[in-house]
Amino acid sequence: MTQTSTLQKVGRTTIKYNAVVLLVALFVVATILSPNFLTSGNLLNILRQQSTYMIIAIGMLMVMLTGGIDLSVSSIAAIGSIMVAHALQKWGLQETPGGLVLSILIGVGAGFLMGVLNGFMVAKLKMPPFISTLAMMYAGEGMAWIITNGNTILLDRKHESVAGFVAFAEKADPVLHIPYQVYIMIAVVIIFGLVMHFTSFGRLVMATGSNEEAVQLAGINSKKYIFWVYAICGLLCGIAGVIITARSGSASANTAGVDYNMNTIAGVVIGGCSLKGGEGNVPMTVVGVFVIALIINLMNLISLPVYPQMVVKAVVIVLAVLLKSFTSRKA
Repeated sequence: MTQTSTLQKVGRTTIKYNAVVLLVALFVVATILSPNFLTSGNLLNILRQQSTYMIIAIGMLMVMLTGGIDLSVSSIAAIGSIMVAHALQKWGLQETPGGLVLSILIGVGAGFLMGVLNGFMVAKLKMPPFISTLAMMYAGEGMAWIITNGNTILLDRKHESVAGFVAFAEKADPVLHIPYQVYIMIAVVIIFGLVMHFTSFGRLVMATGSNEEAVQLAGINSKKYIFWVYAICGLLCGIAGVIITARSGSASANTAGVDYNMNTIAGVVIGGCSLKGGEGNVPMTVVGVFVIALIINLMNLISLPVYPQMVVKAVVIVLAVLLKSFTSRKA
């Protein structure tokens, strides 16, 4: 009887933390299938590539915890990326370190402003999140093409401030050899992990997603929290956009077409966030994002074509949602 009870506990724990189990399994499989997987170059490349996805995913998590969704994150990241490059190259701010800082603030601020607009439409105008953020997605993509005139904005590395900006994303610290942009990712994860776990803001975001009516009956303005999660998501997309520009030394409207939307949603869902809101956390979102990262990396290492990769990711997302539904019913 005790043995059966122990097995049941192990089974429940395995199901509850299925994302962790999947991550470990993928790590083992990738190690077996590709000798290049465990190389320091490949692992650091995964961290470097996932820094922007992770930052955006944290914003997506906060939105989804309220029962919403943000389909505009790719477009917002594109605007943030373009605005920092545009300010440097077109407005002549590349001359001084102060101009660089101002350009970065412009890029991040543009993302924040778009997030504020999303929050206003959802919280104040009571538009469905799917519709409002879909509209923002198209608007952001359109603005990206208008601002760039369809051209790629190349940063002029002859200026010391610009060279340092690009070097920030290309280089790693001399001790641990970790890319500097990864430290920003880690900082975002830690900050929002603490916010969601230890502050009243985090608790009320969760409560709003669990039962918004009960929050309102308690005399709390739930719409304020819904507004701010979209604004924060926009802010984080703006930060990711700045990193994108630093990494490539350029900015393009094509960033709006990168799969930040689906990959971050997939990572958050695989990490156990309920699509109905009120359930999910930062540590498991980190696991979910790296599950997607390892799947993509493994498929690249074995030279699987792009379109089959899309099918594999779709299957993983569907299975994650089904498993989440199953565990919710069990609970």
